[in-house]
Amino acid sequence: MHITTHAAQRALAVGVALAAIGTAQAQVLEEVIVTAEKRSASLQDTPISIISLSAETLRTMRISSVGDIAYHVPNLSMTPFPSSPSAPRLFIRGVGTGDPQVTTDTSVGVYLDGVYLARSLGLGLELADIERIEVLRGPQGTLYGRNTTGGALNIVSVLPDSEVAFSQDLSLGELSLLRAKTMLNVPLSDTLFARLTYAKHERDGLIKNTGEGEDFGAYDKQGARAALRWLPNDQVTVDYTYDWSESDFSGHYYQLLEPNANFAPILPVASGRLDEAALPSPYIPGDSTADGHALTVAIETALGEVKSITAYRTVDEFSYQDYSANSFLNVLRNVDTDQSQNQLSQELQLIGRVDDAALDYTLGVYYFRERGDVFMVSEIGLINALQPAVDVSAENSALAAYAQVSWRPAPDSPWEFTASARYTADERWADKSDIGVVEKTFKKFTPAATVRYELSDSSSVYAKIANGYKSGGFNVRAADFTQPFDPETLTSYELGWKSELLQRRVRLNAALFYADYEDMQLDIVVPDQPNPAFTQTQNAGEADISGIELDLEAVVTSTLQLSLSYGYLDTEVNKVEGDDRRFWTIQNAPQNQVSTALTWDAAKWDDKELVVSADYAYRTEINTSARPNPPGDPGDYIPGYGIANMRIALSGTGWNGQGRFEVAAWVSNMFDSEYRIEGQGSFYQLHANKLAVYGAPQLFGIDLRYEI
Repeated sequence: MHITTHAAQRALAVGVALAAIGTAQAQVLEEVIVTAEKRSASLQDTPISIISLSAETLRTMRISSVGDIAYHVPNLSMTPFPSSPSAPRLFIRGVGTGDPQVTTDTSVGVYLDGVYLARSLGLGLELADIERIEVLRGPQGTLYGRNTTGGALNIVSVLPDSEVAFSQDLSLGELSLLRAKTMLNVPLSDTLFARLTYAKHERDGLIKNTGEGEDFGAYDKQGARAALRWLPNDQVTVDYTYDWSESDFSGHYYQLLEPNANFAPILPVASGRLDEAALPSPYIPGDSTADGHALTVAIETALGEVKSITAYRTVDEFSYQDYSANSFLNVLRNVDTDQSQNQLSQELQLIGRVDDAALDYTLGVYYFRERGDVFMVSEIGLINALQPAVDVSAENSALAAYAQVSWRPAPDSPWEFTASARYTADERWADKSDIGVVEKTFKKFTPAATVRYELSDSSSVYAKIANGYKSGGFNVRAADFTQPFDPETLTSYELGWKSELLQRRVRLNAALFYADYEDMQLDIVVPDQPNPAFTQTQNAGEADISGIELDLEAVVTSTLQLSLSYGYLDTEVNKVEGDDRRFWTIQNAPQNQVSTALTWDAAKWDDKELVVSADYAYRTEINTSARPNPPGDPGDYIPGYGIANMRIALSGTGWNGQGRFEVAAWVSNMFDSEYRIEGQGSFYQLHANKLAVYGAPQLFGIDLRYEI
């Protein structure tokens, strides 16, 4: 096992060296509380490979949506969906979904305050008021059982409280960047509290469009959240939230890195990141809107906490994309993609503890129903032909029951044994305009077991076996839509170690895992047609995935704090029915990833403080398709790259001694690295062996904040 670049090697070596510096004068690390097992518990007592990003970390790293966090969490990867910047494709430990459709499910479950978000549409939108984001790596087949073969993202919002509070954030930067967030928390009575948040985030495009239409990669996002908390008595808590977000955007420009032989003499080739470009047809902007209601009622009873989570959500999007990569010849366009979805979910939980028997239990039932529509039209300009329109309506319902029990032989025993299971029944129905109605039911039992042993008050080890399941479905792009594909399963074996060392100045957690991936849902391109988007999904694959995760936090001195995470993946496709397995790979699975951050309290005087923070992330190369094309020299590929960011912040007491202020200067992509965020090789039968989308260049800006 090795990291393939000197930069990543240096980052790892520096982190380990700094972690060993801890001195007697250093402060201790703060305890991290998570809800990864439905109950509040210390990160160190939770036998899961997990990273928790706090509100302060999210703000310092300037993370405002789910899609932004992937660079900072090893073994979590994200690539944008080609036609929609608001629909990131998430992968954890190499497991994810490359083509999310209304008739299929994703492999990484995303939960907002306990509510499952079924569609990746909208995940790139602005999130207004986040307390923390927990990344649970590996299958979560029991408590977060909705299709989480890869893992889960648990987003926790800030709840209203009894204190009057106000904050205003404002960021300005290059490319006409504007980010603003306003928050107000007020008690309406002794038992009723409200919290209102509004956020706006806009930026010009990364590439100037010298033709007709919007610049490429521009966006204007905004989001709001209203939350009410009612405490009628000591036993009952009622929380209601409403969140809304929308975005007007233009898609990414796909640069031509290598034309195929037929078009090499006439099409311009980009040797690196472009500053301007044009397309033969006017570039049409897209828009996306999402909103949701959630009502959570928690009642303390003699048996434990009974909790009800009721939620309703909607999402709508129009998007457009052009893969021509030149200004004079129309090749292939997604002329019109309209998608909409609504979902209703109801979950009942009982979370309790029997102190005398050292027994914790979580029981639950879950109901989910979604309805969605998709309409897509593509045009192949080379032959001046519209492709057959995809017009599909779909419904999906799921019913599940789950239980988890943790037992210690005695209240003070170092041993803890956990058994859990979930039974899920999924029913899918879909109506394609030119085919008719198809339906299918899928059922699965997913057990898990964990043994945890406390080596000391500050160190423990665990062993875990977990089974994950992702529902089957239908491929809306398939030549034979009536042919469903079955569920895929993943069984994971994990050994973990969690520790706090040097009198809680160093926190070091590690996990070693192996996963057996079966009945993989693989998208096979339909032969004898030029559009690579038309695929047939088959349960054709088997694969092995193994790896390591290391997460380190250290208070190096009283003024210097370090975090360092490393992920390693070793993947192998063992079987593909009907094809040579050597042509296939596990997509979005970099072999090595490193993320490190330093925070230095550079100076303090009176009530002022100067803080310097820097972060660096590196990942090795990845394939962006399960079957890279063309074979042997794939264009579905992103080379390895590293990104460094820096921020210097001055904070202190506000005017007239009221509140606090912060003024910060920042630079993102500090060394102006040219890196790709998407690669396409599927157009080699048309005009291009390699198309690519590049990430943002070096950008400077300032942050302003005032809070009381």
